[in-house]
Parts: sequence; structure tokens; C-alpha cells
Amino acid sequence: MATIPTYTSELPVGTLSEIEVSLLHPAQPALGYREVNYRVQQFKAMSSKELDTYLREHFLPVAIAPDGVPYVVDHHHRARAIQLTGLRETVYIKVLENCKDSTEAEFWQMMQENAWVYLYDKDGNPIEPDEIPANLALLQDDKYRSLAWAVLEAGGYQESNVPFQEFMWGNYFRQHISFEDTDEEFTKAVNEALILCRKPQASQLPGYIAGVGEGSASKAK
Repeated sequence: MATIPTYTSELPVGTLSEIEVSLLHPAQPALGYREVNYRVQQFKAMSSKELDTYLREHFLPVAIAPDGVPYVVDHHHRARAIQLTGLRETVYIKVLENCKDSTEAEFWQMMQENAWVYLYDKDGNPIEPDEIPANLALLQDDKYRSLAWAVLEAGGYQESNVPFQEFMWGNYFRQHISFEDTDEEFTKAVNEALILCRKPQASQLPGYIAGVGEGSASKAK
């Protein structure tokens, strides 16, 4: 198997590299930690070789900022889950853009044009780029992002390639469902959300399926 180079800020676009997960900078302020915890259990069930192979095949895409910091632009839940397993300190990344020669303003313009940054906090409020946590370990828990993930798994809507799809659905559910983040309340919220998925007002959301709502909350806990 070919040797994968260790990360440096000089890596050209398209390079696959290995980096300590603690050095990655998120490009969003929040996660759904129920999904993260589910992934933690998946990774812990793998052997070290299986996990390494999985991470090589499912690398994290990054954009290198003018200061050399690598920003994760997708799969934050996977990255945070690896960090929480305690099984290893590194992950594999692929450089999508290297903005070492750009200004900070140009970098953030590029990030927004590519839909690689999500500037809303755990409550759905807008933020500025400098309010994004500097480390994956500092990401907030958005229970509605967890709800959107569980509803997707239950068949409430289809996965699409629209960036931040689950956050969009989460914000829709946020407007209609109130719940405490306990297992019992979460399961009830999933069942309510499955009904909301088939409402006409959800038809503009990515992955909408007309007439759904009969799934189950199997991954609610």
C-alpha cells in the first residue's frame, strides 16, 4: 500500500494526506451528537485494520486556509466520532483547495460559494466565520440535527447531494416540534417528524418524498 504523506500546509490540491484529527478546524459550529455517538459505536466494533481501511476509503475533504489551517468541509460527524473513540489520533484527508496565497476574505468567499461552510449555530441563529469553534471537540450539540439524521434513517426523506441537507430538515422540525433531549422524548419527536415530512410545507426541502411518514425510530437512542 502506498505511503500517505503527513499533512503540511503546502500540499497541492488533490493530495491525500494523514493528519492528527485534533488539528482539523470545523467549518460549522454544531453537530448532531446522537449521530456522532452512533458512529462511535460503529467504529469501536471494527478492528484497527478495518478502521484504517475505512478511513482511507472515506477520507475527509479539506480546504487549506491562508494561515495554513485545514478546514474540514464535510463529514464532521465522522471526524468527531473518530476523536471520541480514542482508538487512534489520525485520519486521512484530501485537499480540495489550498488558499495559502489568498486573503482571508477571499478564502471565506470561496468557502461560501462552494457551500463548504455552515454559518448557523445549534439554535439556528446566524454567526460569523470567526465564531466557528477552532476544534472539533468544541462543536455544539444541535438536537434538531440529530432529529433530522434519525428521520432520514427512518425513511422520512431521501438522502441528496444538497449541502447541509440534514440541517435544513432540522430547522424545519425546529419550527414545529419541541422536545427534551431524552431517549423517550427523542423517539416521540422522530415519530412527529415523520408525519411532518409528508406535509406540503416540506415539499421544497431536499429529499422530500410525497406520502411518507410510516417509518420507525429505530436509531433514536
